[in-house]
Amino acid sequence: MSDNPLTDTSTFARVETGKIPALRVTKQGVKSQNQVAAINPGASLMLSQGALPTTEFTEVGCSQLVVFPAGVGGEEVEALAVSLWEDAAWIAPGRLRLSGQAQLCGPFSLNQENRKILQLPSGCGIAFRLDCPRQRAGALAPELQGADSLTDAFAASEPIGLEYEVLSGLLAICRRLGGSLRIGPGNRAKDSSAELLSPDPDSAVNLTVYSPYWIEIEQLKSLLNPVLGELSLDGEQLKEPTRRVERANREAEELVKAQLGEKELQRIAAEAAAFDKEVGFDLRNSEAYALYGSVGKGADFCVGVQTSLQLPSSLRFHPHQGQPFASYQLQWLSEPMGRRRLSRIERVARLKVINAFEDAARLLARISDGSVVDDDSFLITWT
Repeated sequence: MSDNPLTDTSTFARVETGKIPALRVTKQGVKSQNQVAAINPGASLMLSQGALPTTEFTEVGCSQLVVFPAGVGGEEVEALAVSLWEDAAWIAPGRLRLSGQAQLCGPFSLNQENRKILQLPSGCGIAFRLDCPRQRAGALAPELQGADSLTDAFAASEPIGLEYEVLSGLLAICRRLGGSLRIGPGNRAKDSSAELLSPDPDSAVNLTVYSPYWIEIEQLKSLLNPVLGELSLDGEQLKEPTRRVERANREAEELVKAQLGEKELQRIAAEAAAFDKEVGFDLRNSEAYALYGSVGKGADFCVGVQTSLQLPSSLRFHPHQGQPFASYQLQWLSEPMGRRRLSRIERVARLKVINAFEDAARLLARISDGSVVDDDSFLITWT
């Protein structure tokens, strides 16, 4: 794995991405562009497709638009798309396939007139048009409104299937590269105007380290105490967030049982146990556990440790793919609920957690030969 700040979640490393070579996923793993020239499709595929045809995006029913700061290049968008979708690739000049029939067309250049007409951020310099088959499930149910910015933006006709998957992935890419997703007019309501979704780059707080090695409780506490402070198996000092997490887990479990049924759950559990036995992994020697800690008011967190047989797409070519992994999940428990703007105190707490998680993940990855993945399933590396 090659160190590359493109996938660094550090608050100070999310800038100046235009100078960073793209990451490529190969059968040998993730490598930087200058190391895998054989699969570089050529700069000609990523050249600007000219000025953005603004009139295409003012009518009801128009395509969605993805915009990025002027310093972002097509190779960076491609690198993150490859992390999310197995078939992502440049297929023609100005055509970046995401998944299936979903493609990005561009990049197009933006000028002051474009930005004014489409009400785009002043700092954006390039844009991609999303070409994706429409898959809609009708109007968003009133009880689901306000929970998610993406579905709210499509309240008139909720996207499902491939379209929802691609839109969610593009929002994740926007969060990493400081971009925005422009939802065309008429999607929130029949006569609604276009809407701009600009994810907060600092909102991707949680990290997970995937490692082929298991670390026991006392060893992990000794390892992480210097960077996370005193860790404890007792979460009583975090009563409120612990109850919230337990309630969410209980509701999720009840929903799964209702949808699949008890017999189907037992069948899946039996298959999982049979697979564990086949690959020679003894779960009795690696019982899941959690450690709790805090780095200040509103900065309570949990380090959850468990075995995992599934890896995110960005690690699909890991040499240990198909074998059990230990996953070390760093989760912020005091994260405010809902979509409201965070207060100054909450932003300070979040920054403390981000810095602590980065230090802990960096240390864990180095000690356990692990790979770090963020909330959006993007691979994280540090220089």
